[in-house]
This record gives sequence, C-alpha cells and structure tokens, in this order.
Amino acid sequence: MSFKGINLSNKMLVSLSRQGFSTPSSIQLRAIPKALKGKTLMVQSATGTGKTLCFLVPIIEKIDLKNQNLQAIIVAPTRELAQQIYDFAIPFAQEFKGLKIRLFKSGEEKENTLKGLSIAPHIVIGTPGRLADVLKDGALSLKNVKTIVFDEADMLLKEGYFAEIDKFALLVNKPQYLVFSATLEANLAHTLEKYVGPNVPVVNEDIMTSNNVKHYLVDIRHEDKLVALENLIKCINPYLLLVFASKKETANEAYAYLKQRKYKVGLLTGDLNARERKNVMKQIRNDDIFILVCSDMAARGLDINDVTDVINIDLPNNLEFYYHRAGRTGRFNKQGNCYTFFNNDQTAKPLRLVQEGVPFIYKALRDDELVDTHPIEKTHPTKRKVDQELESKIQKIKAKSKGKNKKVKPGYKKKVREEIAKAKQKHRREIIKKDIRRQRVERYKKENQNG
Repeated sequence: MSFKGINLSNKMLVSLSRQGFSTPSSIQLRAIPKALKGKTLMVQSATGTGKTLCFLVPIIEKIDLKNQNLQAIIVAPTRELAQQIYDFAIPFAQEFKGLKIRLFKSGEEKENTLKGLSIAPHIVIGTPGRLADVLKDGALSLKNVKTIVFDEADMLLKEGYFAEIDKFALLVNKPQYLVFSATLEANLAHTLEKYVGPNVPVVNEDIMTSNNVKHYLVDIRHEDKLVALENLIKCINPYLLLVFASKKETANEAYAYLKQRKYKVGLLTGDLNARERKNVMKQIRNDDIFILVCSDMAARGLDINDVTDVINIDLPNNLEFYYHRAGRTGRFNKQGNCYTFFNNDQTAKPLRLVQEGVPFIYKALRDDELVDTHPIEKTHPTKRKVDQELESKIQKIKAKSKGKNKKVKPGYKKKVREEIAKAKQKHRREIIKKDIRRQRVERYKKENQNG
C-alpha cells in the first residue's frame, strides 16, 4: 500500500513523495491512521522501522496554521535525537507554508533558547530539562497543545527524566499522547499510566530487530579484543561501521587503538560535550570517518545513514541494548550485519539471546578470516574456580597502589583497574601458551608412538 491509502492531504502526499517516502512501513500503516483520529497510543516497534514519521505525519496534518499558538510537544531523551527529529521535520514546511518548528535542547544557553518566542511555534521538539525550562514558566502558552510525544520512552524512564516532564506535561489539559519505544516493560507502562490512562492500546510490530539484519556470533578464541576488532574490520571491509562497547573505558581504548593504526575513526560517548558530539556527527555526514566507536548512549534513536555493519566488542549487561545496537544497521530496507564477539567459555549472555530468538550465524575468527563454526551449547552451571595465582597478583596490585600509609592516591581506582586488566591479560596469555605447549608435547609423543 502507498501513503495514498492512509487518507492524507495532498500537501502531505506531495511532501512525503518529494522526500523519497512512497511506501509506508508496517508500523506506519498501523499507527498513523489511529493517530490521525486523535487516539492516544503506545507504539512498540524495532528501531529503523520509521517511527518518526508515525508521529510527525499526524501532528503536522492536524496543525491549525492559522492558530499562532503552540500545538504539539515532542520529547526526546538526548540532544542528538532531538536534533535528528527537528532535521526530519523541517522539510515539511516547504509544503505546509507558515509551519513554525523550534528546537530546545540541553547544552545551549537559556537566553538563546528564549529568543524569538514572542511568536509561538506550532511544534516544539526538545530534551526534557530544556523543555521544562521553557514551558513551566509560561514562556509559551499550553492552552492549545493537542499532542505530546514521548520518543524512546524507556530511555526517558531509565534516565529519570519524567520528573522534568511532569513540570509541563501535567499542565496540558487532556492531550493526545503518542508514546514510542523499542521496548515496553511493566515498570514503564506503570509510569506512563498517569499520562495515558489505563488500558491504552499498544501498536506492536512483534519483531525485536529488522529482518534486514544478519546476526553473527563470532568466537574470537581468547584473542585480545582490540586485535580481533582490527582483524574483523580487515575481513569485512565495512562502508560505515559502528563499534559498540558496554563501558566508556573500553570504547576509549578501542578508539585510541584504531586511531593509532591510522583508521578514520570517531568516538561517541557520554563524556563528550555538545560541541564535540555535534562535530562527530558532522564528520560522519562529510564522510571524514567510516568507523564510529560508541557507548550504548549512541544505540538509542540515532539515525546514522548507510551503516553497513555493527561490531559488538562485548555484550551489554542489559541485553535490551543488543537490539538497539543491531538496529543501527539494516534500516529502511537496506541490508546490514551485526557481529558480536564472545569466547566459547563465556556463553551465558549469547545463549540468552539465542533463547530470545536471535537467529545467529556462528563464525570463528582466524586472523583476518571468518570461518564457520558450530553453534554454542548450553553448559551446566559450575562453581567458579578461583585462580589463586591470579588472585594473589591482584591483591598485590591493590596493596601497592595504596602505598605504605594506605592513603588513596589521586586516580587510584583507574590505575588499579588498568593494572589489574593488564595482569589478567598477561595471566590469560600465559595459560594459553602453557596449553599450546601441552598440546605440542602430546602431539609429539603421539607422532613418535605412531612412528
């Protein structure tokens, strides 16, 4: 079905066609007609399925351009996502003459934010804190607001943003709420109930990741993860690659490693300020970098065009983020690949994803070559054996770092973590070397016996 079958105005159809949108996605077919009728909805759908159009199309269609008052509020959890939605919305103003849209995001001076509000925008898009600054003090009237959107609602909950949202959302008289998220867990549904009420219909696409993504589970055979990362990059030769790590420290290490080896690489973590993050996104758009190393903050909502591959150096503790990471590729009917590193003696998290239905293709990494390997199998839980030699080394590092007076030195925790990581890596290599020597001896004995 084309967008013509959704009963949209000619102006909207022309605008969508001009922007290259001709055929609605499955979730758009389900959500847009309901939203056009003014119904409050909660929408659960995989990333990359076109959720942004699900709320922009009905909002813009219902805007009264003759009414010079605020009529819709769109809330996003991050500056990058707010900017992305704003950039997505602006082209509609070419057909909808007089449509005014404002972006309010954290990281900007409040005085600059308030400039020009003597003429009210029809739509405001922003982060919770900055929207609260503008709306709670009456800088814009809320009397004509008809729709409020919560995008990536589970991230809004996780980051504790609903306290800020309450400062303006609860001042609006019975708006239509449009809630979008890749996941809708019980605690989120409970939090949303005070806004949307009980028993709100959930529009659900029933898939966790796009069908256009191939999922690979890659056994790196205890090789150093950064070495394995470079080997895999050489193997797959990506056009645009996102590398994910569950910790900022690991992301920083991967970025420094690839930078040292002269790759065109960028870094996106929570430690970067607004200007640094904006510069990274600009570098991607200008094709100045083809690898972006990210923490999980980048997995949510960001729409980076033409990502061909995703590599997970490790799996996140919250496995929901796996789906958000994988959802950065295979978007809008394009094909993508998601590679996840693991070692065959650490299979608990990969097995949980297998049980959830992720259709993994099993590979092993040998230098710069991916080879087929057998599926991982569920192992019976055993009590972890403490390596006394390694434990002794770790305790010596901790004691040494504190000094004789046992006073904590500056940067103590970071230094200890780094030294312990080096000790573990060295110890692991020693074990592998011993095992290799043992295998050689056994093979030598067997050859002599056969000889």
